Amino acid sequence: MSQSSRLTIPPPLSLYIHIPWCVKKCPYCDFNSHEHKEIQNFNDMESMYVEALIKDLEYSLPKIWGRKIHSIFFGGGTPSLFSGKAIQKILSQIRALTPILYEAEITLEANPGTIDTDHFEDYKDAGITRVSLGIQSFNDAHLMSLGRIHSSLEAKKGIEIAMHHFNEVNLDLMYALPHQTLDEAIHDAKTATSFNTTHLSFYHLTIEPNTFFFKHPPQLPLDDESAEMQETIEAILNEHGAIYGKSKLTKYDRIRNHHS
Repeated sequence: MSQSSRLTIPPPLSLYIHIPWCVKKCPYCDFNSHEHKEIQNFNDMESMYVEALIKDLEYSLPKIWGRKIHSIFFGGGTPSLFSGKAIQKILSQIRALTPILYEAEITLEANPGTIDTDHFEDYKDAGITRVSLGIQSFNDAHLMSLGRIHSSLEAKKGIEIAMHHFNEVNLDLMYALPHQTLDEAIHDAKTATSFNTTHLSFYHLTIEPNTFFFKHPPQLPLDDESAEMQETIEAILNEHGAIYGKSKLTKYDRIRNHHS
């Protein structure tokens, strides 16, 4: 008998849904993601993938029967490549097959280079309650070195559009980037806090195996320089009301050593 089956009250469930396509594979990314230009008919593929996800959920139902879903997260890849109609079909089937808490947080990761007002309206209508934007930096040179498809201006515009449609918005940023200076890291942090979103996540760029950066290592800041960036960013977040802790009301993530 498994450990969970002996529990009087089974633990809550969170559902992660992976969308493994993106416009361009980032040189630091080791996730299961593929450039969508490899797909001849992306609309047909989208429909087939949605059906496959639903069948996968149906297959897993006996293992989670009766347990409520507390949160849903669409990650990737770039989930914002999928249409609002596709996201709506996925969520409709999840609701039909499983009990979801009324106040469940439903997050969709979005790339500023793949969204506009119509996209966000469709996602909100589909049931998305929170958007997580992959900003990474507000510096165009660093965005280019990271292989991002958006500019700093598009990032800022995307944030404004997201905040217009959603109460809950997260910004993902990175530091210790190739050739990044402390002043540039500070500028990114101050720009991010200026939008006053409900959540911020800062990640230390790390080089992972089987990535372009692993095969062609860029020039990264020294460890002491990276540490100074982390400490300075933490101080900036504290100045803007960051709360490190266990509460769901945490405004900003503790800075984590991560690559995405």
